[in-house]
Amino acid sequence: MIVHALLLAAQCLAQAPAPVEHPRIAIVIDDFGLTYKKDVPDEQWMRIDWPITFADMPQSPRTKQVAAETPKWGHELIIHFPFDPFLSLKLPKDRVDPRDLQKVEALLGKAFREVPHAVGLNNHRSYRATMNKPLMKAFMSVLKPHGIFFLDSHVGPKTVAYEEARRAGIPAAENSIFLDGGHEPKARRSRDPMVLAEAIAKDKAVCEHYLRVVAGIAKKKGQAVAIGHHYYHGTYECLTDEVPKLRAEGFQFVFASALAR
Repeated sequence: MIVHALLLAAQCLAQAPAPVEHPRIAIVIDDFGLTYKKDVPDEQWMRIDWPITFADMPQSPRTKQVAAETPKWGHELIIHFPFDPFLSLKLPKDRVDPRDLQKVEALLGKAFREVPHAVGLNNHRSYRATMNKPLMKAFMSVLKPHGIFFLDSHVGPKTVAYEEARRAGIPAAENSIFLDGGHEPKARRSRDPMVLAEAIAKDKAVCEHYLRVVAGIAKKKGQAVAIGHHYYHGTYECLTDEVPKLRAEGFQFVFASALAR
């Protein structure tokens, strides 16, 4: 019985997939274009010396500045595209509302004019839109001629955006996890230095946890995408402290476009 159990255990180990030797991770930082006084300055993000992808929001105060500066620093630039609730959309389940598509196309055209060097696009929020198959199918047909990749931010479990991008023949990737954890941001706006310091420490701890989670995913699958937000000092400190450690462990940090297929 013992010999049989040992043989069975050895067989299971032999069948288990071996960890990937040099797993790849893409870090995407969302919401560029929207910058407030207490946020991490854009210039600090630009100085990061490993591959990182910045998602620039159209129709925002610093959209054009970020679009112009990002390529100069050698980072990857994508459009951070909002459907709902930024746009008021009807989103019927069985068809595309012509007015919905008109609004989306108009904003997409404006986004490309404001962010002309973008090589990809991901969704900002858009929980309802990304699970609406008719709109996602129509959107991907509009997006494809631009020759860029699509990253499904995966804001909800029922998203069909990645599936529709692949079906349309667009190189696509999926977000695995949000590094900020989606927890309450009010403390980050506090004027009390002690409250703000505690919020930054919490943000950093949350980011460190999720960064290790995404590293585990990459080790199993060979690659993974993680999304953070440029507002948070804790997220910035986490990435500048922890990414060098992960690189020393053999993880490769790449642009999001490298993981699109």
